[in-house]
Amino acid sequence: MLNDTGILSDSVRFYHEPDPFTAENLFHTPHVGVYHCNAQYHFERTKETCLDICQALLVDKGALAVQYRGQNQQASAGMLVLLDCREPHRYFSASSEVQFRWFHITGSSSAAYVNHIIQQHGFVIQSAKNADIEPCFTQIVSDARLNANVHLVSLHVHQLLTYLASLTVESVKDELELAVEDSVRYMEAHYADKEVKIPFLASRAALSTCYYLRKFKEYQSTTPHQYLQSVRLRAAKEQLTTTSRSMEEIAEACGFCNTSHFVMSFRKSTGLTPLQFRMMWK
Repeated sequence: MLNDTGILSDSVRFYHEPDPFTAENLFHTPHVGVYHCNAQYHFERTKETCLDICQALLVDKGALAVQYRGQNQQASAGMLVLLDCREPHRYFSASSEVQFRWFHITGSSSAAYVNHIIQQHGFVIQSAKNADIEPCFTQIVSDARLNANVHLVSLHVHQLLTYLASLTVESVKDELELAVEDSVRYMEAHYADKEVKIPFLASRAALSTCYYLRKFKEYQSTTPHQYLQSVRLRAAKEQLTTTSRSMEEIAEACGFCNTSHFVMSFRKSTGLTPLQFRMMWK
């Protein structure tokens, strides 16, 4: 509430009740706030007060300390906090004053989406104040002020979650991961070459065959053979739908041993013969 400890008088909060269609099918923001707080501000949600809702919070000035899932982190100006309010959490002012905007998210696949983002990027996202995320957050708060059309609200929330989920995870790759990525690029460029086999790829990566197989599976979540097969089948699908080449020509052009192997591999992957696939998309 706006009379809670530490919330200053220039703070505002908006409430919106969803209609049945919105509640069942759309992203929705039932509670939206723009808070200006002093050093005494704190908020805590316990097991007894948890809600079936998620929350996004963008710090504009000062800093908030956030305790969530057994971790203590600080969100300063330009950082965004994501929380699943079905779990206990606590946040409080970590500076003499703090200004932040926030909203609750319900509906559609909001909880799954928010938890996917938290799993990928953590619950405090440092790169939130960029060309896409900050303006989108601003738009959602503006939607609440203006009581905007529910479909536009849903669109803007979906855009924000999409931007957050699409953030690049910065990581330093070791030599083995770089070698596997090079192997992937080689397969993408040379899938038509029948001589592209596992021993050859392992040799290019300067690894033993067994170690190469293990590291490739670790980094790509599939085997080199499965990956190469998927590249060849993808190329075959493109040729089946965009050219009038025969099955023999496509099998040759996509690196399959022979036409029989091509047909067998294609049917195993799609449940259709290459000819059936071509007729379906013709």
